[in-house]
Amino acid sequence: MQTLRDFWSLARPFWSSAERRPALLLLFGTILMNLCLVGVNLLYNFWNLHFYNALQALDYDAFLIGGIQFLFLQMGLAIFTVAAFHFQQKLTLRWRRWATENTLQLWLQRQRYLKLQLTAPETDNPDQRIADDINLFITMSLKLSLGLMTALVSLFSFLHILWQASSLVRIPFAGEELVIPGLLVWAALLYSVLGTGGAFWLGRALPRLNFIQQRREADFRFAMMRLRENAEAVAQYRGESEEHARFSQRLGAALENFWMLVKQQKVVLGYSTFYMRSAMIIPMFIMAPQFFAGAFPLGRLTQLSAAFGEVHEAMAYLVKVFPEVAEWKSVVDRLTGFQQRLGSVGNENGVRLEHQADGFEVQDLSLWLPNGRRLLEGLDLHLQPGERLLIQAPSGFGKSTLIRALTGIWNHASGAARYDLGRTLTLAQKPYLPLGTLRDMLWYPSAPHPEEDPRLRAAMHQCGIGHLSEQLDAELDWSQTLSIGEQQRCAFVRALLLQPKVLFLDESSSALDESSERTCYQQLRHALPDTIVISVGHRASLAALHSKTLDLYCRASSDNDPHQQATQHAPNSPSPCRQTRSPVS
Repeated sequence: MQTLRDFWSLARPFWSSAERRPALLLLFGTILMNLCLVGVNLLYNFWNLHFYNALQALDYDAFLIGGIQFLFLQMGLAIFTVAAFHFQQKLTLRWRRWATENTLQLWLQRQRYLKLQLTAPETDNPDQRIADDINLFITMSLKLSLGLMTALVSLFSFLHILWQASSLVRIPFAGEELVIPGLLVWAALLYSVLGTGGAFWLGRALPRLNFIQQRREADFRFAMMRLRENAEAVAQYRGESEEHARFSQRLGAALENFWMLVKQQKVVLGYSTFYMRSAMIIPMFIMAPQFFAGAFPLGRLTQLSAAFGEVHEAMAYLVKVFPEVAEWKSVVDRLTGFQQRLGSVGNENGVRLEHQADGFEVQDLSLWLPNGRRLLEGLDLHLQPGERLLIQAPSGFGKSTLIRALTGIWNHASGAARYDLGRTLTLAQKPYLPLGTLRDMLWYPSAPHPEEDPRLRAAMHQCGIGHLSEQLDAELDWSQTLSIGEQQRCAFVRALLLQPKVLFLDESSSALDESSERTCYQQLRHALPDTIVISVGHRASLAALHSKTLDLYCRASSDNDPHQQATQHAPNSPSPCRQTRSPVS
């Protein structure tokens, strides 16, 4: 029941959205075509009666008529099958587009894609959840639900035939012939119940194994993707042997679970094949004595055998599709878990961000790690337009974490930050370089403006990448083409182009020499005199490029026991601790 509730929680948003009207029309068309298929099967059942009676009676004319009827039945079967497939696939496409777009929007909103990595690392392969599992969920949900509906309609359509035919079966008992009402129906029901119970018992491990298999396959693909993204670094380390060992380990884990899955599937497949095939002989054995006694013709026996098969197949529907049900359940579990993690990440508390047109204010900001370790307590900060703040501390004291909290992507924090939220930009240590032309990359995340190419080329020359100014229309994988230093220069070009009012620099000049670093900072000061710059860095030379310095190590030292703090801090760390105000060079 929990799986059904999870299924409805995943499906309900679509069926209550603006897409519900065309979706309901497509669903109605699909259901109607499937009902027509049931009707064709019902006509085919009666065709069995007349056709095989004609064969037994050696009636050639009736045989020819039956052959023509058979052709029309097959044409109807083909037409309704194609129509049902068409409507179902149209519905699948519409549902998948809506579900994927909405999940992407939820994943991208409030930086959940990053927060999942930072605060919920147990969430495995969100890309697979969105790209593969949504498609599987929709496809399998429609297939199984429509199959169940068709099975129920077939059951009630053929049940009447089978119930009436049961009156033909006479069982010798106490010197008399006993007629059991609905004997064939009860036989089909008993056989189906026993078969369904056996299938569930034999395949009880399949949902868990399917869940694990999807995770391990995704982990294997992710490892190969990581190698592609970091190919140069791996090549420089000559880490091919270690990478191969890691691939082999993940592949081995996936194949090991796959073989366990195959062994379970073999048992279920063998059982279901025997179970479904053996059903066709049951009514013949039950009715054989009356048939050989001449109580009814061959056509009636064939019709009743086919009707028994339809009723039994409908009753045993879950046996037939049990492996698919197991896979569907694992997909529902994965998507439900993913949706829950997205919701929890989006609802977690963090620094309260408030819009403020001018200046930058932080009030009572506290910062801690997921394990509860405090990094910062009660920080107050006020910056005026044009001021530049340098945040310094040894590694592990939360410099980058503070930037994440101030930009709203770190949830383990409290307090408030007020600045112009619509005109802010963060430059990371390793800039993100999207695919596309060089112009597209430099203007990211804004749309490119070809009419401003002169200003773009000037900014490129100012930041030391003027040699690339003739490649603005070139489409390359720039993250693999440019050095890390050139990539950081590209990030400074972005800042000059987008002209933010608040600019965060998270070790964004670490790959530059001091002279190039000073040049880039001076260009920012010249082009963006009113921009508030907040930088993170280790170099002592950075202090001269900022008007204020915030030392997180000193702050931590004042809040903790000095002897305990001394053990945490490296012996060669800067001392004494002080807040400085430096001239700008």
